[in-house]
Amino acid sequence: MPAHFDFLKKPLVKEIAVILLIKLVLLMGIRSVWFDAPVAVKDDGAQVGQHLLGLPPVPSEKAPK
Repeated sequence: MPAHFDFLKKPLVKEIAVILLIKLVLLMGIRSVWFDAPVAVKDDGAQVGQHLLGLPPVPSEKAPK
């Protein structure tokens, strides 16, 4: 009776497994570098609407520097 994991002894399967492992490590590294923290979503809908309609800009709610 053949073993269930005999296909792992073939060189092609080993090469594919190594390539997939390398890709996984690279993708995890890219994710940690570029996507390390969530970005706060800023709602500028009112300002965009004012700009598109050609109305004067709405004063900002930020404190002056």
